[in-house]
Amino acid sequence: MQTFATSLSGTLKSELISTNTVLLLNTNARDGIEAAIAPGGFAKKEYFLDLPAATGQFRLEVSNFNPVVILVQKDLASPQLAAKSPLSSNKTKMTPRSQFAEIHLDHISNYEPIYFLLGTYPAAEFQISIKYQVFSFTNEANLFENVLDHSFFAYTQTSFWDVLSHNPRFYDSSYKPSVFLFYTNILQSASSKPFQFDLQGGTEHESNGQGGTLERSLYSGYLQPTATIGLPENLELMFQPRARFFYFVGSNNPDIAQYRGYADLLTALTWQDPNSDEKIQFSTKLRIGDTGTHLGLQFDLRFNLTDLGLFHAFNPTIQVQYFTGYGQNLLQYNQSSQDIRAGLCLWY
Repeated sequence: MQTFATSLSGTLKSELISTNTVLLLNTNARDGIEAAIAPGGFAKKEYFLDLPAATGQFRLEVSNFNPVVILVQKDLASPQLAAKSPLSSNKTKMTPRSQFAEIHLDHISNYEPIYFLLGTYPAAEFQISIKYQVFSFTNEANLFENVLDHSFFAYTQTSFWDVLSHNPRFYDSSYKPSVFLFYTNILQSASSKPFQFDLQGGTEHESNGQGGTLERSLYSGYLQPTATIGLPENLELMFQPRARFFYFVGSNNPDIAQYRGYADLLTALTWQDPNSDEKIQFSTKLRIGDTGTHLGLQFDLRFNLTDLGLFHAFNPTIQVQYFTGYGQNLLQYNQSSQDIRAGLCLWY
């Protein structure tokens, strides 16, 4: 017989806020606070919690339970949300399929922007990127477990594809697995002005897998702080510098520091309508060589096409990208180019 707690303490986290909450068991349910669970079976209970006024995606973390992702929408009629099954007790036996989903799928999330663009030669550029939280301990974890709880593995692939030619081939691809520690909102402030400071540090491998004289590869360690500032008129400003050092470079690109340098800066200004899914972002990424030369600069504009009326709930994000300078891709790390492309962005 499993007895369910009448209340649970948890934490709601988003990109901008982190707040404590209490989940209350629906004691009016017929089966009360206890349930008999057969071997290989499961039980379902209903809990209620108060949600913040902000909309968007929140991560609910409760001790001894797997984390839950909650999407808060503008048209919710009640400030309370029923969490009807995701909080499965870790004492409950699950089927292999549900166990796989709980253990693995809940740990996977987006990392860098995901998009597909078309434009100047080599015509197509696309990027896929995901990260995986390696460990997930309870809120009462010790210091060692707390460090492991912030460890992530990520994989990003950026490919340039000569798709419009008579002999379509991949011009170049960057394969970037990385391992890092990621801490969110580490400078929690009582100020009423929205502000968040995140910190990430780790190591990254990058190579293009071309082989022979076209092979490019490197290993680097990095530290990446991110400051996000809330502004009036639903604006948000983000600064994300990255400092790096190279501890191994391939024999075909020994001078890559002259073009990549030891730091770059990503900035983004984002406007989002609090009453809809409409969102506009303009970002810049600056990279400069170690001698102050060989500038590389990328501009990205992303915006939603709302209320098209063509398909139900079809709200694509358009991305326009312009690059000028050195190192648009790993193969051309020491070559200058200018390119413009546009297409769809799936996540940013």
